Amino acid sequence: MRYRVLALTLACGILSGCATSRPSGGADAADDGATGGDGATVDTSGTDPDGALVDGADVDGAGPDALVSVDASSVDGAVIDGAVIDGAVPIDAAVPVDAAVPIDANGCSTQPCSLAPQCGCTSPLTCDIDFTDLMGTACRAVNVPGTETSTCTTFSECAAGYVCAGGSCLKYCANDAACPQPRGLCAIQITDGMGAAIPGAITCSSNCSPTNSAGGACPTGEKCGFFTTTRGGADLDILQCTTPGAGGIGAACVDDSTCSSNTLCTTVSALSRCRKVCTRPAGNECATVPGTTCIGFSPALTIGGTEYGVCAP
Repeated sequence: MRYRVLALTLACGILSGCATSRPSGGADAADDGATGGDGATVDTSGTDPDGALVDGADVDGAGPDALVSVDASSVDGAVIDGAVIDGAVPIDAAVPVDAAVPIDANGCSTQPCSLAPQCGCTSPLTCDIDFTDLMGTACRAVNVPGTETSTCTTFSECAAGYVCAGGSCLKYCANDAACPQPRGLCAIQITDGMGAAIPGAITCSSNCSPTNSAGGACPTGEKCGFFTTTRGGADLDILQCTTPGAGGIGAACVDDSTCSSNTLCTTVSALSRCRKVCTRPAGNECATVPGTTCIGFSPALTIGGTEYGVCAP
């Protein structure tokens, strides 16, 4: 089974945060309890309406490199044998040239600032990718403090520690613990226009619930959808907010982009339909879809400790 490709377009289009599609041949069988094991699979035909790899733009309020600290030693008022010599420094008391303060003195893991944890920019500025040349980081302005539930059109519309990608503000992270729990994972790598990973530019996947897209983790009106990315050389199932389709439960579908919130485009008994997402093994969500039970995928589709399936006959 393959889930949709995650293609996040950064504001004004210079960079892209991309999750690669799951390889063919995996997770095709679903246990529906019927003889012969008709499978529930995620249809992968069609394209993701969220956009392809992107190009970005200049950042509002990009700041200068870190300022050089000034040596606080004073050359006036030197004392020799208890007497002040007209404020002059004795010849032998010159400050060594090697005592100059290093430029990279702010202690951040990258210079002039770092993304996660945030370091090197003074509020109201925040550290973000340096979009002027795609090389390293830079301080930028925060005009609107947007977070996971906010939409955005420019980089300055996201709060400190966030980046505008795919029309939403995504949180920079260094590990899963930095992401909203229990479903958020530090897994979405931001890449440049050539597909090369930008060091340190990794963001959290969504903590949204695919059985309750309106539960508060997505921007208003968006759907909590299933995607697959690659982390550490292995496939990783994640959730991400995306634009819902119009197809309700039972509607024919080409791919999941055509299905409405809380449904997933799956193929059972050769029929591709938008089916209600459910949690296993209880499958209580299927009580509202008469004649169905919650069937699972093989291998199991588990995110944040919860196994998901779809309501099918």
